[in-house]
Amino acid sequence: MTRRHLTSGLLAVCGLAALHGCAMDATELEDAALGTHQQAELAYNPGSGWNLVWSDEFDGTSLNGNNWTVLTSNWDPVTNNCNFGTGELEYPRAQNVTVGGGKLILTAERTSDNPMDSRCTGYGPRSFYSGRIHTKGKVEKKYGKIAASIKVPSGYGMWPAFWTLGANISSTPWPGCGEIDILEWHSNDPTWMKSATHWHNGGQADWGTGASGGYNLADSFHVYEVEWTANTMVFRLDGRIVANNTFNHNESEFQQPHYLLLNLALGGNWYGNPSPASIDLPWGVKKTMEVEWVRWYQQGSTPPPPTSLTNPGFESGMTGWSTWSPNGTDAADFSETHNGGHSGAYHLTHWTNGTPFEVWTYQTRSGLAAGNYKVRAWVRKGGGFDLARLQAKTCGSCSPVFTDLGSYGNWTLVETPAIYVSGGYLELGFHTRLSSGNSANYIHMDDVELIRL
Repeated sequence: MTRRHLTSGLLAVCGLAALHGCAMDATELEDAALGTHQQAELAYNPGSGWNLVWSDEFDGTSLNGNNWTVLTSNWDPVTNNCNFGTGELEYPRAQNVTVGGGKLILTAERTSDNPMDSRCTGYGPRSFYSGRIHTKGKVEKKYGKIAASIKVPSGYGMWPAFWTLGANISSTPWPGCGEIDILEWHSNDPTWMKSATHWHNGGQADWGTGASGGYNLADSFHVYEVEWTANTMVFRLDGRIVANNTFNHNESEFQQPHYLLLNLALGGNWYGNPSPASIDLPWGVKKTMEVEWVRWYQQGSTPPPPTSLTNPGFESGMTGWSTWSPNGTDAADFSETHNGGHSGAYHLTHWTNGTPFEVWTYQTRSGLAAGNYKVRAWVRKGGGFDLARLQAKTCGSCSPVFTDLGSYGNWTLVETPAIYVSGGYLELGFHTRLSSGNSANYIHMDDVELIRL
């Protein structure tokens, strides 16, 4: 779904264009005789030997920020491009990503606000608002069965997608990172689930397939899935393998973790770069892509347990933890029972006796398997600090990944962004600084975890 550098601008995911008719005629309408296929929320059984390792059921009233990042611009900070390299006409924003009634809802609507990121001035303003989310740095896995129950909207110009990108995309630009398109829908072929893969092999390489349900897939829920192993991918619509839906591969792009994306695009090069006026989304009308659940299964596996830390709950004082503090400052870290820990009797405190201080309380881990990690901890905090972070870094002088700690009256779970460990070594902990002493300022920290994604 991303960065199709195609001379015709029309290939996109349609690796079987000649078979499935990817002629982009803006006047072509859906065949009303196809009808619709209404169904309630779909049961799903991945089959024997498959264990659920991650899912989002979209319960509650807001998107789970531990799973997803919401894009809020037509500039993509992950891929560093405008309009996602495909000339799409939408401007993603947070207001168009909602959760309710057990569903994620991505909403597209026409606008006259002329939204445009300042980094994309050469492309002109966007004509629509819509929603786009991804799991980069939060959910990144390799292989397995990835499935979702999705209802896509009908109409010319609608381009809903459920797909993955290689987690190394920041260092290995597309298509070298690899891409797996589980679902893309096009109004010219409304019965078809379009699927594809993209990688680099002396240049852009593409493979595409599709599955027809025999009826218009839009406006009702269907299960879209890929079963991904080290040398094959099998794409399914509602549990059925249709046509040539198996991709045999040995590309390195598909031997590494990928992250998930869900988005509702409009127009773009897959539709032949149509004008905004031709898109079937009238003024005052909203169209939605709805998702009941997304699930990732792996064969005979369970989520990796937290990596073992020494004394993560500070029940044995400061055993296992080290402290760095600049000369002349107060290393104000200690284990205490004040106000009780998150669990157990003790917790770590950074606190001043009225003098300025800076302190880095940390634990080191070595021999870690290569991969992405996050640090989690429970925190209570009051008062202002110049610096207050949960952080991790792969060497003493390396730049850390970190989360700035806010004020938390109650124990609150916080976590760092993902950090990639290649040399087996990681430092993790809490870094705080206070330039003017105030004994009312405090941070309590407890139950630290190191999670491998």
